[in-house]
Amino acid sequence: MKKTNIKIMYRSVKYLLILAMSLSINISYSSDFKEALNVIEVRKTAMQSLWHRIKRISPYVELKEKVDYNKDLATEDAKEIIVLLEKAKNLWSENSNLSAKGFTNATPAVWALPEYFGKLYSEAEKSAYQLKDSIIEDNIENTTEAMCNLGKACGTCHANFRRLLTNQLSNEVSGWSGKYIKNCNSVTVN
Repeated sequence: MKKTNIKIMYRSVKYLLILAMSLSINISYSSDFKEALNVIEVRKTAMQSLWHRIKRISPYVELKEKVDYNKDLATEDAKEIIVLLEKAKNLWSENSNLSAKGFTNATPAVWALPEYFGKLYSEAEKSAYQLKDSIIEDNIENTTEAMCNLGKACGTCHANFRRLLTNQLSNEVSGWSGKYIKNCNSVTVN
């Protein structure tokens, strides 16, 4: 009888250990999943904030219409574009690759082609710095060129690395085309 009880206790302990291990794995997975969702949400918010600033600065750069917007506001927006790009740069960890599950519009290509993604991202950062500097220096030609280069980098990145649903096209056509201002065709971009 004692051997039977020991065997039952042994099995019970074994099953409890297996259950405890599986629960800890699920809790860890749940925590990682929640963290990934949080990273995706922060990334999405940063990108939307970038887009908001680009849309706000575009009429100023085009010098086409009278806007209730001045050099100081344009400079602040250009600086904020840089800050947002710098912060969002570190939000592309492998564990945030939930595109196959539909939790992000980023395609798996972001993680499959990290060098190309990084190159386009660096071009956007470089253009953002040029935009800020040219606004501060009141250099209209360089401001236009920097805005066109920023649009080209962002548009190329979105075309290659962002899943877009048909119903989103009308809202994001200028983001995908990379034409943040109208006269980019007449500007030589880097």
